This record gives sequence, structure tokens and C-alpha cells, in this order.
Amino acid sequence: MPSLVFLAGPIAGRRYKLGEGEYIIGRRSDCQIFVPDMRVSRQHARIVKDGEGAWTLEDLGSNNGTYINGVRVEQSAPIKHEDEITIANNRIRVEAREATPEPKLPEGTGVTLIEVGRGAPLIRSREDSGAGRLPLVSSGLISIADQRAVRLIERKLDALTQILHATASSDTAEALLQKLVEALLELFPQAEDVGVLVEDERTGELRVQCQRHREPLVRVPQAAAQPVPVATDASMAGTTETIEKKKSYGGHLRVPGTIIQHVISDRRGVLLGDSHTAGPNDEETEGVGLRMGAPLIYHGAHYGVVYVESKRIGFRQEDVDLLQTIAMQAGMAIHATRMQAQLVRREKLERDLRVARQIQRSLLPASVPDVVGLDFAVHYEPAYQIGGDFYDFIWHDPAHLGLVVGDVAGKAISAALYMARLTSELRSRAAIARTPARLLRRVNQEIAGLGDDGMFATLVYLIYDLENRSLVFTNAGHCVPLLRRGDRVFPLQAERAHTPPLGVQPELEAGEARVQLLAGDTLIMVSDGILEARDVRGNEYGLTKLSRRIRTARGSAEDIIKAILADIDSHTADQAQGDDMTIVAMAIEGRRAKRKTTTLPGVALQDAGSPPLGTDSDTPQKTDDDE
Repeated sequence: MPSLVFLAGPIAGRRYKLGEGEYIIGRRSDCQIFVPDMRVSRQHARIVKDGEGAWTLEDLGSNNGTYINGVRVEQSAPIKHEDEITIANNRIRVEAREATPEPKLPEGTGVTLIEVGRGAPLIRSREDSGAGRLPLVSSGLISIADQRAVRLIERKLDALTQILHATASSDTAEALLQKLVEALLELFPQAEDVGVLVEDERTGELRVQCQRHREPLVRVPQAAAQPVPVATDASMAGTTETIEKKKSYGGHLRVPGTIIQHVISDRRGVLLGDSHTAGPNDEETEGVGLRMGAPLIYHGAHYGVVYVESKRIGFRQEDVDLLQTIAMQAGMAIHATRMQAQLVRREKLERDLRVARQIQRSLLPASVPDVVGLDFAVHYEPAYQIGGDFYDFIWHDPAHLGLVVGDVAGKAISAALYMARLTSELRSRAAIARTPARLLRRVNQEIAGLGDDGMFATLVYLIYDLENRSLVFTNAGHCVPLLRRGDRVFPLQAERAHTPPLGVQPELEAGEARVQLLAGDTLIMVSDGILEARDVRGNEYGLTKLSRRIRTARGSAEDIIKAILADIDSHTADQAQGDDMTIVAMAIEGRRAKRKTTTLPGVALQDAGSPPLGTDSDTPQKTDDDE
């Protein structure tokens, strides 16, 4: 199955497997391949499989273009294995290698077997290269110092081999440390105690992660591991001690504080001398110690300390040098395992966010209403995988359609959950509360104590009467809707229609206003992410620019939204999207509006004696841009 692997860009490392159907690449959240990059168009390119099984890449009129191996795609072009697709700063490798068939020997007379001389030598590789290694040291040819140097090289090679084996066979840092202490006991025959103290990623404290005596391995539970304080015991000055209990072995792991302090500050191995192992006139015991430690570091990052202790036979300079080499390799391996663990956690989080995004999208309308005489269009683009903006179309009865656009204070999962509950309350109570003000009052009672401290929602709710083209609206702290009539743009605002945001107060004082719409009018509802889109200097797009663009745009409701988005892209250039963007447009055509179906599951038809929608009236007011 072919795959797309992102080599560079905000989602570098992500792999997408291509199955059946088409795949849209873009920064819109509903794209199959979502790329959160402002230099990528909302729907930038499309990958589709033709009838013959070949894959084709098609540019969808993007601003910055689509390239295959450095060549710009004008319309469409085939893609194959190891092609590189470039979209802005995103580099994508195509992996489409077919399965390699089993090699078969040629049949027929095409093969000729020849016989070589029987005396030709045949050399086989050793089954155990370590056991068969020739000794490098000959005491009769080189000095004692040279013998030590050669022996140290051999031990370093053995240590490196063991660390590489441990790294390859360990999938977690804990498993790696277990193999590390086993290797240390093999490399230092005189060692009786080995321990690894790892720096906690959150607190920075050193904790015993793994320790071993000359007996089976004992793993230290994470919860039971204790920090390593500097001991003030006079009997062992400058020594630290962990409170780590072993399952069936007595005693504690005692780590000299001098070693900890010097290893951390100097970032190098330390051998602690012992007066009991060295005499004043004994050159053979000079520089001998029973305890040594080395730092686990990689590229300046400190991961902990490895500690080795002997009770009787001391360590020498070559031992601490070897321990330093082992610790460096182990630090590199720990860094690799931690990076792998972080990558796994990141992929899991991104997978969960993609599922949450799909769930959130399922809560929004799957399509716009199908109404004769009305033209609808919607654009919804969260700044992150999931967002706090929402919109909906709610039928109160066959003749009255509710439109809502809102924004929940907050981002990510908390805002999405709050939004899901809010839209559910709006839909469930729409048939009972027949005016916007009454509906918002009822919904507010349900969600006032729902969110965390400081969480609330702003929204504008409108009910459109299909029979007489009247509109009743209320605005709960949201962006003002705009009405285009001819060549002028008016804000839909009235003092009595101003309402506080939902969720702030237990009791909501909501008002509403009515406006008469005409054939040819276009209504635009947006979220604050449209008005607050900023350019490189931090200047907002603003209501004035939005009104100007609406006034000059031509075409259908969809064309108007595209004109607004193009103007915003020109304003923001390559600036990252800072907030969710939502636009809902409704254009009134000359024909009398009528819903194509009267089937309203779960919604009762309006009684003849029901009160009319809205009681007040208001006239459109001009914006400053229309002066």
C-alpha cells in the first residue's frame, strides 16, 4: 500500500497510508491529509488513484504551488516510488515500492555448472568471533604501560559491543538500564554493587532507577524510588544514601556525595580513592579506589549517574576511563529511547486529536439546508485539530429556520466538549422556545454551571421566517452579523438585542429585534477569528475591511466566502492562524423561500394559535465604511 511520509514541515515524521478514494492535502481541518501551515492553501492538492491503479497528484489552484521533484505541477502529474512532493516548506516522500518477488533460478539450459579445483582453499567464518579473537598483548614485546593501554582498548570494544546489543534489544529506558547494570558487572569483575541514578524529568531529582549486586537483578519501582539527599552522617561524611529496599537482600545502596557532586558539576567520570587500599610506599596501589561514577549525558542533556562499587579489589584509572566511555554510550542510548517514547506519545496524542476532530465535525451540520429561494455557504476552519467555534441550522418548524454562529472561550478539548453540550441544548429546546431570546434563556440555565471557571460562550442566534422574509435575532456578545443590500453593508445590531454571553450568569436577561429582509439581500455571520486575523505588523483584519470586501464581492454565497478568505490570506500573508475561523452566508433569491421537504423528525408543527416569532422591529444601521 503506498504511503506519504512528511520529511519536513510542522508534521514531519507523519506517515499517511493511501487506500481507495481521493485524498485532499490542505490546511482545512476536514482535509484527509491535514497540514497546519498557513503557506498551504485550504485545499491545496489532491491525490487520486485512476482506473489502472496509478496515483496522480493534482494541484487545486493553490497560491504557492505544488512541486514534484522540483518541477511545478500545472494541472496534474503521476507520482511514483521515491518521488518528493514539495508544498511550501513541507517535503513529502512517496513510498510505493511493490513487494519484491522471490528470486528464482533460471530454468532450461541457461545455467552452466562448473567445477573448480579440489585443492582450492575454503575458509569459513568463526562461529564465535569473540572467543576466537587473537590476543593483542604479548608481555615479552611491549611494556606494562602499553599492555594496559591495549587492554583498555579491548575492554572498550567489548563494552561498546555490549551497549550496542543492549540498545538494539531494549524498547524502553528501564529495559536498557537493566542490561546496562548486567554489562557493568561483566566488564568489572571486581565490582560488587552497581546502580544507575536517573534524573526525574519533572522534578530534576536523582532517583535510583536500577541496581544490582552479584545476585539477580532488582528493579526499583518508580513510586518507591526516593531522591538522593546529601548525607550529613558523621560516620560517612559526604555520602548519600537512598531509602530503596531490596526484595530479598539486606542493606542499602550507599553513594558517596563527593562522587555525585563532582560527576554532576564536572560532567566527567570520578574515581574516589580509599586510604585503606593504598600505602605510602606502594606504587602498585597508587591511584586505586573502591568507588567510581560517571555521568549519563548526551549533547549537554544530563540523564543521571552510573555508580560502581567494590568491597575489596580496587579500581584504577583505566577503569574509570572505561566507565566514562560506557556512560557516554549509555547516555546516547537513553536519549534515543526517550525520544522514541516521546514520539510514541506524540503520535498517540495526535491520533486521539484526529478522532476528536472527527467527532466534533460529526456534531456540526453535515450539509447546508436545502431551501428553494435561499443560497447557503459555510466555511469552518479550527486553528488547532479541534476548536471552540461552532455553527448550526435548526428548524423550529417548516417555516422558521434558526441560524447560529458562536465561539466558546477556550481551545482544544475543553472548548470542544463545552461546544458539544451547548449545540445539543440548542437543538433539543428549539421546538419549545420559539423566539431567540427565550431559547437562549433556557439554554443558559442548563450550561451556567457546566464549564470550568471562566468558561463561557458567545453566539448570535437568528430565526428566519420563510413566508414573510423577516428575521428575528439576538446577539450574546458575539461579532455583529452583516447585511449586504445592494452596494451597501449594514450591521445587524440593536440595543434591545444585546445579550450577555452564555454561561456567565445563572439568569440571563435576553432581548431580541426584528428586521425585514428583501430579495437580493445577503447575510454574513462570522467568528472573531475572521476579524482578528493579523498581518506581520500585528494589525487586525477588522470589520471595515470585511465590510468593504463583502460589498465588492460578486456571485453566489460560496463566491462571497471565497472572496473573504482570499482577502484574509492577502492580509495575513504567512502568519500562522491564531484563532478558529467560521463564516456562514445566506443569500435571499427572488423566488419565495420554501423548504424542499417537510419531514421534521422530533419537531412538532406550529399550532395556528402559537405566538408569532419576534415582537420588535429594527432597521439596518450603516457601518462607518458606508459613509
